[in-house]
This record gives sequence, C-alpha cells and structure tokens, in this order.
Amino acid sequence: MLPRSLSHRAPLLGIVVAWGAGLALGHSIGSTTIPQAFLAAIAVSALTLAWLARRRTPIWLISLFLAVAAAGALRIDQVRQRLPERDTLPPREARLQLRVERTFAPRENAPARTSGIARVLGTDAHLDELTGQKIYFATTWPEDIPPPVRGTEFTALGLLTTVPFKAEPNDFNGFLADAGVNHSFRRARLEGPPDNNGTSSAWGRFCAKADARLEAILRIGLADNPAEAKLYVAMMLGQKQELDEHHRELFILSGTMHLFAISGLHIAGIAVAVHTLLLLVRIPGRPRFVVSTLVLWIYVEVTGREPSAVRSFWMVTCLFGAQQWRAPGNSLAALITSAAVVLVIDPHQLFSASFQMSYGIVAALLLYGVPLQELWIEKWRPWSHLPKENWGCWRLWTEGFSRWALGLIALGLASTLVSMPATLGFFNLLTPGAFFTNLLLIPLSTPVLFAGVCAIITGGLGLAPLAMLFNHAAALLLAVMAWLVERVVEVPGVAWPAGYTQSWLGPAVMAGMPALLALGYVRGWRPRDGGYWLPYAVLGLVLVLGVRSVTTLTP
Repeated sequence: MLPRSLSHRAPLLGIVVAWGAGLALGHSIGSTTIPQAFLAAIAVSALTLAWLARRRTPIWLISLFLAVAAAGALRIDQVRQRLPERDTLPPREARLQLRVERTFAPRENAPARTSGIARVLGTDAHLDELTGQKIYFATTWPEDIPPPVRGTEFTALGLLTTVPFKAEPNDFNGFLADAGVNHSFRRARLEGPPDNNGTSSAWGRFCAKADARLEAILRIGLADNPAEAKLYVAMMLGQKQELDEHHRELFILSGTMHLFAISGLHIAGIAVAVHTLLLLVRIPGRPRFVVSTLVLWIYVEVTGREPSAVRSFWMVTCLFGAQQWRAPGNSLAALITSAAVVLVIDPHQLFSASFQMSYGIVAALLLYGVPLQELWIEKWRPWSHLPKENWGCWRLWTEGFSRWALGLIALGLASTLVSMPATLGFFNLLTPGAFFTNLLLIPLSTPVLFAGVCAIITGGLGLAPLAMLFNHAAALLLAVMAWLVERVVEVPGVAWPAGYTQSWLGPAVMAGMPALLALGYVRGWRPRDGGYWLPYAVLGLVLVLGVRSVTTLTP
C-alpha cells in the first residue's frame, strides 16, 4: 500500500498542462503565424473527435489535449490583442485616457514620477485600436495631488512606443511583454486633474487607506527601531520598496527575497487566525468558510492584489473549500485547481518569474519534499530497543527535534530543485548557500508572520498594548534574521553571478524539473528508477555542463 503522501491525485493536471502548452505556443508565435480562426477550428474539431472517440482512450486523450491547447493559444492571443501593423511604427506623441490597474514603487532618485500598468479608456481617433489594452505608463505626478491608486482615471500627453513582441527575458521590456503589455507610455504629463470619483477609484482609495492603517498598526512601538520596522512592513504587506538597498542586496544574495512577497505562508496564517476567531464565536462551518474567504480576499486587495497573493489566495481557498464540502481534495489537487483558475483569468501569469517559482516550489514540496520527509521519519527509529515510556525527557526531546530537522531538510532539498535553476535563469545568480540560509530563516519567519497577524487583529480591535507586544516580538526575530543574513553573505561562495550557456536551457529546466518530479512521484520514487537522487543528478549535470560565470549581476 502506497504511503498517503504518494497516493494523492490531481485530475486537472492534464488539462492544465495542455492549457499551458497552448499559452506558451500563442505567446511565442502570436496570431501572425497561426490565425485565430484556424486555432478555433482546431479546438472545435479536436473536441468533436474527443467526443466521438470517448471509448478509445489514446485517441480521446490526444484529441482533448489538442483541443485545450488550441483554446489556450486562442485565449492568450485574445487577451494580449497584439496589433502587428503597429510594430513597425516609430515612437510618437499620443494623448491617452487611462485607468490605473497597478502602480510600481517610485524610484528614490525620481520620487515625483509615477509608473505602473493601466487600461486604455480612450485615445485620439487614429489610435482607436488601443482602447481596452493594457499599457505601461510613466508620468510626472504633482506633489499637491494624491498619488494614484487602483481605479484612478487620468488623461495625459506623452511618448507612445511599442514593446517588442519577443523582448529579452531579463530586461524590463521582457517583463512587459510577458505581462501582456504591447505599448509603453513614457515622459507623460497630466492634462487636467485625475478623476477619483468612480466606483473603482472609491474601492482603490478604501484599499489604500486600509493599507495605511495596517502599516500604522505594524509600526506601533517601533519608532526606535526603524530598520526592523521597515523589514516588518515589507514582510507583512509585501511592500518591498520599504527595503533599503543594503537589505535588498543581502536578501537577494542569500536567496531569501521570497520572504517579502505575499505568499501561501501569509495567506494560510491569516486564514487559520480568522478561522480560529470565527470558531471561538461559534459560527458554523460553511458561513465561517465564506466569511474567512471574504476577509482573505480583502487582505489581498488591500496589499495591492499582487499576483503572488492572488495565487496563494486561490491555493488556500481551493484546499479549504474541498475540506469544507467534503470533496475528495488534497494539497496537490488544490494546487492544480488554483493554477487552472489563475491561468484562465490571467494567462500571462504563466510567464512571470513569481508564478513559475511559487508553483514550481510548492509542487516540488508536495511531489518530492513531503514523500522524502515521510520516508526519513519512518526510518528514523532511535533507541528502538527501549520502550518509549522509558526514554526520559532528553530522549523524547532529541527524537522530536530530529524529526523536525529531518522534515525541514527534506523540504529545503525539494525547494532547492526549483529555486536554484529559477534564480539562475531569472536573476543570473547562482546561490548554493540559499539552501542553508532558508533552513535558518524560514523557521524564524513563521513566528514573525504569526506575530504580525496577531498585531493586526489586536490593533484593529483597539488593543494597542497587545499590538505593541507582538510587534516587538516580531522586530526581535527580524533583527536576528538580518544579522544571520549578513553573516551568511560574508562566507565565500555563497552566491556569485552566473548564467546558462544557452538561452533555451532556463525554460527547459523550469519545465523539465516539475515534469521529472511528477514522474518520480507517479512511480513512487522507486530506487531502481534512481529514487530521490535522480532529480539532483539531473540538476548537477545541468550546473556542470550548462552554466557559466558572468561578470554582471541582474538585480
């Protein structure tokens, strides 16, 4: 009988893989190579063939895969709305009416400039095709006008340029292209005051005020500890702009920058806290799930609706929803279901570094880390010749600590299988010391997040002394974390600039490693197939033969 950790199933995995393959195809070639009508014909024909051959498994599976892949390629082309005839046009002046969807942190050397992603609401007559598209904007924002929030509408005159269809993966144009942005609008200046009276702007203003309120709660009692306060706010609210250059570089070099993104750890911690509070006031199960889900979504909105936060929200919601409705769910099925929801809503997330790293790492934990942890703990049987009642306190503590350490090491090994090649591909940085640093910092970050959630709850209820107590506890742990990171990066060989010898190696490893882990999981990690050593053997081969040192570091 298979262990529980190796018996989970994910029925939607094939659908998600086919959908992702179609998205990758549509993103790489666009409608100029394969027209939308042809893709729609393939999808309908393959779906019809799958229905007719539903009793013939191979034909049915292949036909369904083609149908979903064609639909994925069609979907991403429709979302991006690429206009091939405008690719050859030179930069030109344009007047655009925009609605802000996301803002970026201002640069220290240009605090008066505002940038972000917006949706085009209106243009001059000769640019009507841009209406409805996403666009990157960078504009001067007067100091006497409140900064824009999500939903703010404004009209500006600026320089319109086209984002290359196939931009370099590690530059800003590559980021915009992967986000589905076709044009950038720079050197813009406002024409008239912005409109903050719409429904979307009202919600955006509410989220901005709530975010400021949460930040104020997290800073209670930390006026004398500004460095720790900035780290605290950055970790709890995902405000990476709070990090100064020194700490930003430290956490990048140590491979622990992921601690400052709203992740599953944040969402799960808040979900558990909210569930516990609602349970204490005796709210029934399904209403408790609905209320806690609503609170989680408000938290995601207030913290800026970052893609990582949205993905984590769907992960936790799918898992808790399956448990609440007593569906045959598990962590792996919840992960795949959340990926399906996210990629249908926003197909371009597939090409972001945060999506690939977050889903890849969580998949590695479930497919590799948890089974390895279970195997090690099962084989760890100290003092088996003695009855457990006769162990004594020191043996019980030693055995418990050993189990915890073995589990942590197994999960660290699993995450490294994805985080190391991802950091190498996206940031041109090889961080062999990240494994050991994460072993130290992740256990410390968990109580920081717990303390932050408690501070927000108590501060929101008006219990400032309790919020101060939790804030001081978190600040103490953050000071220890910062000190550890400073010591780690001083060790030679912890991190150095490096890159793949071939540009295709990065995407190949990021797609191939999860596939290898899934194959090992399905086959039960049998020793005759290479067992748990096989993924590290493949990773070592890639590092030896496909990686070279570089002289520049991509921030």
